[in-house]
Amino acid sequence: MLEKLFTQHAPALHRYLLRKKCSPSLASDLVQDTFLRIAQLESLERVLCAPSYLFRVAHNLMIDHHRRFGEKRYENDSTAFFATLVDETSCPEEQALGALELEHLESLLERMPARTRDVFMLCRVEGMTHKETARYLRISTSSVQKHMAMALARIGRALEPDQEG
Repeated sequence: MLEKLFTQHAPALHRYLLRKKCSPSLASDLVQDTFLRIAQLESLERVLCAPSYLFRVAHNLMIDHHRRFGEKRYENDSTAFFATLVDETSCPEEQALGALELEHLESLLERMPARTRDVFMLCRVEGMTHKETARYLRISTSSVQKHMAMALARIGRALEPDQEG
């Protein structure tokens, strides 16, 4: 049963980790570690019913790895990340609109101070808590809150209908 799970989900897990800015070898290692963790479960029914559990385990292993070794999970140039967000299953018009919205957001992020952009990417893209982000960037939690407020205010102002970025 574990072999079937691996065959079904390992390629998708690997792609997911690559989109999260893991190197190919790290992504492969984390996929293997994910299935080692799954193998230790008393019952695989939980995983069979909810394959998203695999992705959560892989994501947590990635976060643990980056905390332990202090690597950045994304590059300051967010272009590669935003390129992965366009929904290729939607119609061409929706893809084009989505790509334009992502370009606009990417442009906004590029104009933000580096620290504010890093805090936003870690909290909103990587899903880290304020406390985790503070520890990762070696700043205070209140600084994280300040940078998030600044980033969200800038994005909010830029998205107002009568504003031009």
